[in-house]
Amino acid sequence: MKDAWELDSKTPDSYHAVECGRGREFILRLTTGADVFLAIQKFARDKNIMYAKIHTAFMGGLQPARFLVWTPDSRNPQNWHHETPAVVQNLSMILAMGGMIHPRPGKDGKPEPFPAIHFVAGGAWDCPTFGGHLEQGSIVKGVFEVFITEITGIEVLYPTSWIKGERPDEYPENWYREIK
Repeated sequence: MKDAWELDSKTPDSYHAVECGRGREFILRLTTGADVFLAIQKFARDKNIMYAKIHTAFMGGLQPARFLVWTPDSRNPQNWHHETPAVVQNLSMILAMGGMIHPRPGKDGKPEPFPAIHFVAGGAWDCPTFGGHLEQGSIVKGVFEVFITEITGIEVLYPTSWIKGERPDEYPENWYREIK
């Protein structure tokens, strides 16, 4: 049994929404050699941030860029969320980046901040435009700056079936509920 927020839409105009607030706002600066994923995750831990939007990256280059791209799942065509690792070794420039920090079960089972970062890069010599889910191992070349805005007034909801242990998903899709 799926929770209401997990079900396919019954009508073209259906949606789910929660109201949230804006908390602290930061500009993060990373320099050559920093791992974008690890640095943002450490920042979230250091500032005790469990929810935030990651937006408006500027002044950024990567070499290499490690990421996941959606690919067909030949074993299960119904699995639309199948991802395959990819690496671009050529120097690339960040063209756009967005995402959020949200809790995810850590190795110890306790929630930890997880940066889910979508990006588009390219715009450098001999480097096509590419994008996907930015992964650990994407290393800054030059200077990389990004805005992070804390989100307040929400907490995570995991699927009831996952909480009961009925689904083997290591990292389930989630949603949020408002807290006052």
